[in-house]
Amino acid sequence: MMHRKTKSLFAAACVALVAFGSAGCGGTVDGEAVMPGKGDSAEGPNAEQKYPNLLKECEVLTTDVLAKAVDADPRDIQSTFVGALCRWQAMSKSGGLVDITRFWFETGSLEAEKATANSLKYNVQERAIQGIPSIVMKPPDQPGACGVASDAAGVVGWWVNPQGRGGDSCTQAIKLMEMTLSVNI
Repeated sequence: MMHRKTKSLFAAACVALVAFGSAGCGGTVDGEAVMPGKGDSAEGPNAEQKYPNLLKECEVLTTDVLAKAVDADPRDIQSTFVGALCRWQAMSKSGGLVDITRFWFETGSLEAEKATANSLKYNVQERAIQGIPSIVMKPPDQPGACGVASDAAGVVGWWVNPQGRGGDSCTQAIKLMEMTLSVNI
């Protein structure tokens, strides 16, 4: 008797799962389906036309300036990602890799960055960089890493994370921010 009851409950659960699961998948959306890669056509603007400055934020400081700021060889730095974050890796003169990250969020705020850093238990210090309200952040589990964020047309920031021996990452991140704010102000 127990076996038959278990089978009945299992069958009822399966029916309910199918009924409720398929109900969540139904619906219509406005628009026209297009093949992947066909969204930007001659009839409409492409990404470069819609967002002409999309990748310009990664070029605010040249790679030779970045390399000099983190004590690396300007011939041995490369971009590893471009988008809402710009990332580079450089070989420091002391022989270790240095990860460099630049971020900016036009609708972000310094308060949001500070709240996030505090929630991650980072050591956060408030300071002004080029007269702009800023914070310096050090994560407890990565003693060599340091980031800065400044309140500039949203929020902009730099992280420097040496993977081995390296210079003072906070001094380096602050230097990158000083140069960025000098260019953008």
